[in-house]
Amino acid sequence: MELKNLKRIGPKTLEKLNVHQIYTPEELLLCFPKKYTIYELTDNDSIWSGEAVCFRAKIASKPFFIKYRRNVSTIVFYILLQNRKYKCIIFSKEYLRYQILLDREMIFYGRYKKENHEFTLQHVFTDSFECKIDVDYQMADIPDHILSQAIASALDASISVEETLPSEWVEKYRLLPMADLLVKAHFPQSRNDCIQVKRRLRYEQFFWYACSLNFLKYVRFQEQKTPKKWPLESITEKINSLPYPLTKDQYQAIREIFDDLSSTKVMNRLIQGDVGCGKSIVSFFAAYATMLSGKQVALMVPTEVLALQHLKTFEHLLESTGYHVACLTSGTKSKEREEILYKLLHHRIDLLIGTHALIEERVVFADLGLVVIDEQHRFGVVQRKKLLEKFRNVDALYLTATPIPRTLGLTEFGDLDLTSIHTMPQNRKKIITKLISYEELSSLKEEFADHFLRREQIYVVVPLVTESETLDFTDIDQAYDLFQSMFPQYRFAKLHGKMKSADKQKIMQDFKTHQIDGLVSTTVIEVGVDVANATIMLILDAERYGLSQIHQLRGRVGRAELQSYCYLVSRKDSVSRLQILCQTDDGFLLAEEDLKLRGPGDFLGEDQSGFQALDFLEDSTDAIIWKCAFKDSEKSVRDFLEKRLENAKMREIFQGNAWEKAKIN
Repeated sequence: MELKNLKRIGPKTLEKLNVHQIYTPEELLLCFPKKYTIYELTDNDSIWSGEAVCFRAKIASKPFFIKYRRNVSTIVFYILLQNRKYKCIIFSKEYLRYQILLDREMIFYGRYKKENHEFTLQHVFTDSFECKIDVDYQMADIPDHILSQAIASALDASISVEETLPSEWVEKYRLLPMADLLVKAHFPQSRNDCIQVKRRLRYEQFFWYACSLNFLKYVRFQEQKTPKKWPLESITEKINSLPYPLTKDQYQAIREIFDDLSSTKVMNRLIQGDVGCGKSIVSFFAAYATMLSGKQVALMVPTEVLALQHLKTFEHLLESTGYHVACLTSGTKSKEREEILYKLLHHRIDLLIGTHALIEERVVFADLGLVVIDEQHRFGVVQRKKLLEKFRNVDALYLTATPIPRTLGLTEFGDLDLTSIHTMPQNRKKIITKLISYEELSSLKEEFADHFLRREQIYVVVPLVTESETLDFTDIDQAYDLFQSMFPQYRFAKLHGKMKSADKQKIMQDFKTHQIDGLVSTTVIEVGVDVANATIMLILDAERYGLSQIHQLRGRVGRAELQSYCYLVSRKDSVSRLQILCQTDDGFLLAEEDLKLRGPGDFLGEDQSGFQALDFLEDSTDAIIWKCAFKDSEKSVRDFLEKRLENAKMREIFQGNAWEKAKIN
C-alpha cells in the first residue's frame, strides 16, 4: 500500500511527510516519538515539593481573564485543595476561560510556589485519568495529533515492518518485538511501556552503531600501506625551534603517531586531551613528518573560524620550509576554489585545511598520506566512513578536546587506537571560575575596566543569535548593547555562525590584533580559537550549557601566562550543577560529571538504522546497554563475515571495497 492511500493523510500532510523523507507506510511507522511526557496523579505530599506535578482539585472561583496583547494572556482562579483555597495562574491558554467552571473537578499540572502560596500551571485537563502520556514527534510543520492519526491508519491497515534486530538478541534481553514496539511506541498506555520502548530503541541504536564501528575496524585491518620515511634530524630541528618545551605526554603521543606512520598498518588513532594541552602541535608533527616523506596532508575541522586559525598557525610553523598550505571552506570564492583544486591535483599544495568541503568529490589529492580530523566528536560515523572510502589506505589522526568519560571511552571508539594527553604546558595559571547572578554583573564593572586598562580582552558568550519568545535567554544584540553601554570607550564586536565568511574572518582577525577589546559571540568560538591576550570569559545563561561545553569555552582564555577568569552568569539563584566548574579544571572529571548529570547525549552523531534519537535514560543504564550492544555487535559482525548470513542491514553498512574483499555477493 502507498502512503497516499492511507486514511487521514491528505495531499498537504503527504507533502510534509515527504519533506521529512517519509515516503512509505513502513517509514511512517518507524518515525518514533522523540519525547514522552507522562502525567500521573501524585500523592498529596508531593504537591508541595515545588516540582511540576499532576494533581486533582475542585474549582473554587470563577476565572479572571487578562489579555496583554495578541497571543499573550493570563487566567487567574482559585482551587480548593485539602480544605483550603489556593490561587492558580496559567498563561496563554485563552480557550480555558470557558472550561474552568465553579465547583468543577479537574486535573492540573504545575508547580507550587511556596513564597507566593500559589500554583503556576502549565496544563489544565478537562478529562479524567490516572495516567496520561503525550507523545512528541518534534516535527514543527506537522502537529503530533495529525501524525498519530496517520500512524493509527497504517496500523489499522495491517501494515507490518520486518524485525530489524537479530532474533537472538531480542530474545536474550526480552526486548519488545517489532510488532509490539510499533504499537507501544506510538500509543503507550503506561510508564512501563515508555521504558520498554526506550530500552529497545536505545539497544538498537547502540547495536547498529557498534556494527558500523566494527566494520570500520575490519576495513582498516584489511588495508596495508607503504611505510613513511623522513629525516629525523628535520623533526629534531623543528622541535628545538619551538618557543616552548613539549610536555612528556606530547612526546609520547608523537612517538606513537610516528610508529603508526612508519608501519604497514593504516593509522587510525584518536588523540584525546583537555583544553589547552597541546594537541594541535602534536598534529603538526604528524603532518610535518608526512610532508617530509613526500605525501600531502588534509586537515578537516568543524568550523570556518577554526579552519582560518589553523591556516595561520600552520603557515607560521612551516615558514621557510618550502611547503605550501591552503584553506578550503564553503566561503571560499569560486576563482580561488578552482585554483586550490588545480594546485592540489598537481601536488603544488602540501597541506589543505578545510571544513566538510574536503570530502566533496571535486577535491582530489595528488598523493595524500594523512588525514587529520580536529574536534572529531563533531563528525558522525557516516562522515568518518565517507573519509575512509574517499581516502583509502591513508593514515587518519583524530583529535578531540572533549575528554571521553571512562564509562564509555574505549568502547565508544572501538575502531580507534587511543592516546591521552594529561600533562599541561608549563607556566599556565589555573583559570579562576566564579558563578554569579545577573544582579551581580554590574558590580564587576570596575574589575573588567582594570583588565581593559591592562590591555587585556574579553569574551562574552550568549546562547541566542536573535530574541526568542519562548526562551528567556539573552540574545547577542542585547548582550552587545549592554556591554557597549557599560564600556563606551572600548570597542566591542559581534560574532555568530550566520554571518558571512569574510565578516567572520575580519572580526576574528581584528580581535587577534587587538583592534577589538570585547567579542560578543555564540558558541562558534567554542573550539580552537586562540587569542593569548584574552583573559575574561563571561558566559551568559550558563545553565543553558553542559559542563563539558562550558569547559571548552573556558579554555579560550588562559592561553598564556596571564591570570584569567571565567564568570558563569545564571538567572537562577543557585545552580548546583555549575558549582563543580568553580572547584576543578580537570576536563576528564568534568566529562564524567556531565555524563552523570545529563547523560551522554546524542554521541552517535548520526541517527542510526532509521530511528530518531531519544532522550537518554540514566547514564548507568545506558552504559550497561552500550557494553552489551557492543559485545553483541562483535559476534554478529563476525558471524556475518564468516558465515555469509543474509541480513539487509548488515549489507547496507558493509559496502564499498570492504564488501568486495569479503567476497560476499
